[in-house]
Amino acid sequence: MSKVVDDVKTGIKGVRGAGDVLRGNLMETTDHAFDSNKNHPDTAASKLKNQTIAEKGKRDVQAVDDRLAEHDQKRETRKLNQQGLGVAGGAAGNGAGAARGTGHHPLPLQ
Repeated sequence: MSKVVDDVKTGIKGVRGAGDVLRGNLMETTDHAFDSNKNHPDTAASKLKNQTIAEKGKRDVQAVDDRLAEHDQKRETRKLNQQGLGVAGGAAGNGAGAARGTGHHPLPLQ
């Protein structure tokens, strides 16, 4: 039961992270379009805040991607072990296989 709750929390964190990326970038674009004084301290503070929101969202999405890659790797290892192809402590058990963070990203992380 705890694993299911952790997976749900991870999924929610990923959705929120994607939303934060979108929100931060959208607010930064809006500020850029409508600010008449680009050198005003409030403009700089707003830009920093929006960039911080977007960067946190990117980190959250990356963390979810890493967790999904870890699940995929564990599933593949179990599958190989069930087929008799895995070697305990060997190639299948030492982290070889899918690289972390290779899952699908709905938003670019650049």
